[in-house]
Amino acid sequence: MKFFVLVALFAFAAADSYKAAEYKAPMYDSPKYEAPKYESPKYETPKYETPKYEAPKYEAPKYVAPKYEAPKYEAPKYETPKYEAPKYVAPKYEAPKYETPKYEAPKYEEVTYAAQPYSFGYEVQDKESYTDFEHTEKSDYNVVTGSYRVVLPDSRVQIVTYKADANGYTADVKYEGEAKYPEYVESQYKSSSSYAAPAYKAPEYKKPAYTAPAYTAPAYQAPAYQAPAYQAPAAYPNY
Repeated sequence: MKFFVLVALFAFAAADSYKAAEYKAPMYDSPKYEAPKYESPKYETPKYETPKYEAPKYEAPKYVAPKYEAPKYEAPKYETPKYEAPKYVAPKYEAPKYETPKYEAPKYEEVTYAAQPYSFGYEVQDKESYTDFEHTEKSDYNVVTGSYRVVLPDSRVQIVTYKADANGYTADVKYEGEAKYPEYVESQYKSSSSYAAPAYKAPEYKKPAYTAPAYTAPAYQAPAYQAPAYQAPAAYPNY
């Protein structure tokens, strides 16, 4: 490295004293070879410098209390609802349709019983209605005999004696007394039960009286707004 430094200095000095060279035939000297001198490098222990430590400067933060803006409260706008009275539609009354019930005649199955001996008799007398008759009958399995007596309107008494057997029915009719035709006298007999056909009156439909309900608009009261109680935070400690 020193060799290069010397060459540089030499070149710099030669540049200062430059003169026009006079040409002379160069003389060639054979170079002398010198073996390079080797110098072992000098090791220098690095110097350790203790770093300078500067303690950080701490600046306490500046506390700025936040600005509180009271919120703007707008009372809600209340619109009274529009109420439409309900439309009342009168119900349509339809007269009930009456259907005559279908009557089915009961099917009667004739039942035959074996002939049994019997006998009966009864008598009716009612002076108010001029009713006077009697009837008797008896049977012995095969032959039925009997008789009935009735007072006729002309005061005669009709007596019928009859017989029924395998040969058929035979009757013997006799009359007792004489026929009389008195003047007509209205009977004082009156039936105890006088029947009068019921008078049917169709039901009258009355239209119901509809009263529209009274609607009262609700009383709206705006809520009372209370500003929140704001408490400033405690002072920030300084370090």
